[in-house]
Amino acid sequence: MAFFPSSGFHYPYFFSHGKDKENIISLSFDDGPDPLLTPLILDILKQHGITAAFFIIGKKISGNEDILRRMVSEGHIVGNHSWAHTNLWDFNSARRMAADLERNISEVAKITGVKMKLFRPPFGVINPMVARAINKTGVKVVTWSFRSFDTVAKDPSVLLQKTTASVKAGDILLFHDTSGITAGILENLIVSLQAEKFRIVPLVELINTQAYE
Repeated sequence: MAFFPSSGFHYPYFFSHGKDKENIISLSFDDGPDPLLTPLILDILKQHGITAAFFIIGKKISGNEDILRRMVSEGHIVGNHSWAHTNLWDFNSARRMAADLERNISEVAKITGVKMKLFRPPFGVINPMVARAINKTGVKVVTWSFRSFDTVAKDPSVLLQKTTASVKAGDILLFHDTSGITAGILENLIVSLQAEKFRIVPLVELINTQAYE
């Protein structure tokens, strides 16, 4: 049976937030790279001097290698969100999951020169097979403390308001760089969060760990 990592049921070692004593937060994006939306998001982040974390799906790299190189060259963190991210991910054997993670790590290293260490499980859940794959590959699990649900959101103003009203110090914010609504609100979101006196910092600073081997 699969559980969210926050339960600690199958695997107790993970990062889901940073220190809540400081008014710092981090942005993270899953499921890219997307050939249209990811560059828009990178443009906005660059304009505001923000460094984010991108948990990428390996099978989406082909044809988007320049986007991946841009992420790394502009100081963003690239993390592992599996190679295939299939709906049957949780039903794979630990050996197959480990091979999936290693394939993503190898491909990213070949293109960018960095060897990913951070891993966000597909669908955010861990079962015994996922836990064994994590131990086999030695990746570090990173989840989130604020989930935007941007992939199902319909109204940009509602998403923006919900996010700015709900974010707390130390939060890791989960968005998707495959979501048009996220690309559309991102600039206003950054401005709004900064107006609330939040400082948006790199994920590795928030959770005090290394992103690469």
